[in-house]
Order: sequence, then structure tokens, then C-alpha cells
Amino acid sequence: MFQPHTTAVRSSPAQINPEPQESKTAPAIKLTTREKEVLQWSAAGKSSWEISRIVCCTESGVNYHFCNIRRKFGVSSRWTAVVRALEQGLIHMP
Repeated sequence: MFQPHTTAVRSSPAQINPEPQESKTAPAIKLTTREKEVLQWSAAGKSSWEISRIVCCTESGVNYHFCNIRRKFGVSSRWTAVVRALEQGLIHMP
């Protein structure tokens, strides 16, 4: 009959890292001057059409900037992008 050979396995204590872990901060978002301007007007409650009239470009141009802004922040709505920009100090409340 087969008898397995067992050996005791010692486990070593968990190693403790005395160095504090680095906090994972989000990389700094770089916005163009026009993107900041568009976000600032959006924070003031302006629509894409209104912003396009204020900054003298087309409404689709404003939406293009919002697309880039949402991509840079990794969000799906312009309001979330506005909140993130406010949190990071990129724009200020009107």
C-alpha cells in the first residue's frame, strides 16, 4: 500500500513593508485655453449653442471641445467634467 510522505511546511511571517505606500494621485489634466473657457461657461449654466455665440465658434466646435474634455477626464458627461475641473482648480465658480 502507498503511504505518502508528508513533511511539515513552515510558513514565514508576512513581510511588513515599513515604507508608506505612495498615494495614487490622478495625473494632472492639461486643458487648452479654449477647453477651460468652454468649461467655465458650462459651469455658468450655458448651453453649447450659447457658448458657441459667446466664444465665436460653431456649436459643433463647442461639442468637439466637450468631447476632448470628457476624454481627458475619463467621464461621460459634461457636468462630471465641470465638477472634476472645479475640484482640480482648473476653473472657478462664476
